[in-house]
Amino acid sequence: MVYFKIIGGDIEPMVEISVSELVFDLKSKIEDQLEVGVHRQNLWYKGVELDNEKRIGFYALRGDETETVTLIVDPLPSDLKLHVLVKFLGHGSNGYVRVKETDKVSDLCDKVSRYWGIPLNTFTLRRLNVEMMHDRPLHAYYINEASEIQLSVDIQPR
Repeated sequence: MVYFKIIGGDIEPMVEISVSELVFDLKSKIEDQLEVGVHRQNLWYKGVELDNEKRIGFYALRGDETETVTLIVDPLPSDLKLHVLVKFLGHGSNGYVRVKETDKVSDLCDKVSRYWGIPLNTFTLRRLNVEMMHDRPLHAYYINEASEIQLSVDIQPR
């Protein structure tokens, strides 16, 4: 087995795969974790783009090691708006918000603040258990149609 650390965005999952499996299989596992379609993924290892039809072992990878691959995601059309599900943790209230993948997290925070009437400095957004930084674009968190984002309110003691 080879363990891959996937870099390229602010979420960096680990994926385990056999050297006998195809690069396409690796992309399918990434799709399961990050919800990024295989057709949008470009994987690079040591300056070489990985070919979907080649076996992982073709790239001279040995088992039981951790390797790093860079994921570059083909962008969506710039005018395409996505619906993301914002789950208000502990409140039981969920809502869909329309965004572009090129919007910043701060833009999403503004919409969430207006939607629920929560002051901007009192909540945190997370995607796949990673805190989203306000100055980063949404695509850094692999936002897609119907992606789920967790909203938690930061309660300050008096």
